[in-house]
Amino acid sequence: MKKNLLIIAGVAAVIALLMAMRQGWVFTLLPLVLIGLIPAAVACWKGYADRFGTWWLYGSTLGIVAIIHVTVLPWRRR
Repeated sequence: MKKNLLIIAGVAAVIALLMAMRQGWVFTLLPLVLIGLIPAAVACWKGYADRFGTWWLYGSTLGIVAIIHVTVLPWRRR
């Protein structure tokens, strides 16, 4: 859980830094960050909550591939 919060805080810091430096970059980066939340949320729902940050980064960089990957991912047994 702490690892996920550190990743979220890091992404928020990068976005804040980009906003301070150049406002045009935020409008390019923000949709990618939001699209990355889709596969991360599905992975969390399927039982892979311990890797939320990894799925978020994966979804932000390779959006449609990550969405396809997470849909075929098997459910994790608890």
